[in-house]
Amino acid sequence: MERCRTYEWDQPRSDPELQRLLETTWSERHDAGVGFRYFLTIERERVAEGSFQFLVLLNSKRLTERRQPQAFLLDAPYDPARFNFARVAPCEIQLELLRPIPTSILINNSPVAPYHSLVVPDRTAQCPQLLTPAGVRIALELLLRLPDRRYRLGYNSPGAQASVNHLHLHLLRLDRELYVERAELVPIRGVPLLHRLADHLPARGYCFVLRDPTRQLEVVCGGLLQLLGTLLDRQMAHNLFWTWAGPAVRVFVFPRVRQVANKAACSFNAAFLELAGLVSVGEPRDYEQLTEHAIVQALRDAQGDVYGALRDAFPDEHTVD
Repeated sequence: MERCRTYEWDQPRSDPELQRLLETTWSERHDAGVGFRYFLTIERERVAEGSFQFLVLLNSKRLTERRQPQAFLLDAPYDPARFNFARVAPCEIQLELLRPIPTSILINNSPVAPYHSLVVPDRTAQCPQLLTPAGVRIALELLLRLPDRRYRLGYNSPGAQASVNHLHLHLLRLDRELYVERAELVPIRGVPLLHRLADHLPARGYCFVLRDPTRQLEVVCGGLLQLLGTLLDRQMAHNLFWTWAGPAVRVFVFPRVRQVANKAACSFNAAFLELAGLVSVGEPRDYEQLTEHAIVQALRDAQGDVYGALRDAFPDEHTVD
């Protein structure tokens, strides 16, 4: 098994060597049982009947074996006395990316899907779980550089199911399309490249659409940071999801009106994956009985009236004042 590797991004945007290193360093540790809390086994998998085709997975080990989540809200400072990613065992570190943004890639030792890793920008800086410009940029850079477009990234803020108050994102490969990747979008007035999910869809969320990275990457990063700033000013927790949708990248922001102090060790939580269309459960009964209606209701209960709360800041393009 290879030890932690350092890697410099001097390659073009499509970077097969980076993908090879991510996959081999993850697989070697997983297959040897090094660092992981369990061997990833998706016991059962189905698509929920209905319009949105939610993917439902049964992964009981993630419910019973994962690290106990921390309880914290948006204004919580970084606390070095609590678990953080500076404390992980050396065997959990896959890669140290040196440029353009120093970033650690760690195994997620309680994985949901193959190659489920944690992306930790500037791990020694002791940043709380609030997205920084580096965090926003690294997510897009990774998605653009990995040749396999099945990779997605996600983020849960404090008060929106984050479990560790140390800045990190999730990287994982999913083999099925999710509803948000084909979802109808409504343009937002006054913010370049910003849209929202149409009203009939399960989740309430905003979406930047990136079609030309050379010309639009800085626009999307800047617009995303401004949107997140608005949410923080209003004490609105949020989840993010980065994905490919055909030739374009979609960056989803799912705000919520009410914060949740922590992610309970229960079978179904509404976090970034669930909002995007994948529901991982730990109880066989939930796997058997969970319906599309129940999933949609849980997502809407978790978010509240997001569009009503943010209509003044992000009106539809066709809205008349």
